[in-house]
Amino acid sequence: MKVVGVIGAGASGLCATRHILASEELTPIVWEQSSQIGGAWRVSKEVGTDSRGFPVHSSMYESLRTNLPKLIMKFPDFEFPSTVESFAHHTAVLKYLEDYADHFKLHPYIKLGHHVENVAVVESDEGPPSWAVTVKDLSTGVVSTVTCDALLICNGHFSTPQKPHIEGIEDFKGQQVHSHDYREPSPYTDSKVIILGAGASGLDILMEVSTVAKEFPSLLSSLQMSNKVQA
Repeated sequence: MKVVGVIGAGASGLCATRHILASEELTPIVWEQSSQIGGAWRVSKEVGTDSRGFPVHSSMYESLRTNLPKLIMKFPDFEFPSTVESFAHHTAVLKYLEDYADHFKLHPYIKLGHHVENVAVVESDEGPPSWAVTVKDLSTGVVSTVTCDALLICNGHFSTPQKPHIEGIEDFKGQQVHSHDYREPSPYTDSKVIILGAGASGLDILMEVSTVAKEFPSLLSSLQMSNKVQA
């Protein structure tokens, strides 16, 4: 039986694991750095780095709802509960992923608290290459290497904040916070706030911060920012 490694137990990692198990010729092994499944859908009170020194993965904020209806977001073989609103709160999405893992009996294949330190190709003269995955058990400190016939990297693409260079920003003396580290509006009470970026998170944060800020927050789109730099 071929072994398929999966890095990450968020939505994509769980879905991949479920379909690996559906094959009679494959068995999964899943490594998840955190102590729980859910990936980006598990909100963290921490920002920057967590208690173990790893970058905080999730960009989730307390009030976040999906910007897609649940009928589009769901996996084809597993329904959201009928009681969940169409544009679901993030806690409902996390519960959905937990229920999905329970329903398809994924937990025995998931190693929580395991940090993947290195991945290397193992060449073979007798067939396709395999993958040597070096993993650290964060609870014991033990490092081990597992060889997999295939490897799926499911650690998402929203975990690293994108910070474009803005000329003169280094001279700004106020607080600079990326939306990745935003959780709720109270820290901005009685502050004058400018929000750079008019995407989904920028608009959400604008509406929330405007309820506590000293002045109604200014919002600059990417185009406005570009024009100001050119001027």
